[in-house]
Amino acid sequence: MSHRATLIDGRLVSSDAVLEVSGVTREVTLPDGETLRILRGVDLRVGAGERIAVLGRSGAGKTTLLNLLGLIDRPTSGSIRFRGRDSAGLSQASLARLRGRSVGFVFQQFNLLEGRTAHENVVMPLLYGSPGQFWSRDKLAREMLAEVGLGDRGDQLPRQLSGGEQQRVATARALVRRPALILADEPTGALDVGTGNAVMDLLARMSRETGAALVTITHDLQVAATAERIVMLQDGVLRECTLDEAEAALRSDAVRGASRREVHA
Repeated sequence: MSHRATLIDGRLVSSDAVLEVSGVTREVTLPDGETLRILRGVDLRVGAGERIAVLGRSGAGKTTLLNLLGLIDRPTSGSIRFRGRDSAGLSQASLARLRGRSVGFVFQQFNLLEGRTAHENVVMPLLYGSPGQFWSRDKLAREMLAEVGLGDRGDQLPRQLSGGEQQRVATARALVRRPALILADEPTGALDVGTGNAVMDLLARMSRETGAALVTITHDLQVAATAERIVMLQDGVLRECTLDEAEAALRSDAVRGASRREVHA
């Protein structure tokens, strides 16, 4: 199978699509029977090895979009193709298997199991493999912890680690199965600026080294600046933009939000 590649920032990146999102909408029915349209026709293509930031204000639908990209939820209409496969034709069990093998999630709140060591947390995604693969799982987890700079902290519980170290454990857990797609949901939101920058550097490095696509959901312009492409989620649709355009759009959204609050006060 041949792989196409494009030049981005002086390096070759595969142009084979990991994700192809076409005309996706997401609607929910409110208790009063009204329909709320969260996404109104989203289009997005993510190539292997690409790093994309999705910017948007709070309430713009970023979490809804992440759940769709991560194959957790299904769209009301439109299509989502993951490595060429249309998700609409897959059962819930097939989606779960595909998600477990090919998508790694990094969350703002880390979501580590408090009673488990760093090593045990990283092993968790590997437990769905063959029972005879114990030593292989153990080795992979140790190697991944070493890759994120925590090779000597595997026996520590989450409460014994700093916030930055916990996020690195969460990153190791997300990457231990070498997923094709990393979805990071506000990965620096619970961290100070310096630690947050280090985490974004780590995610970018792991994306480069493994060839995984990295989609970061954020409202932080500094985080968005680390991506190769920026897309803005506004009024239920995505549009590609520059960092300056994204800043102006976020400022406009903030002004509109403040005006609405004054009207209803």
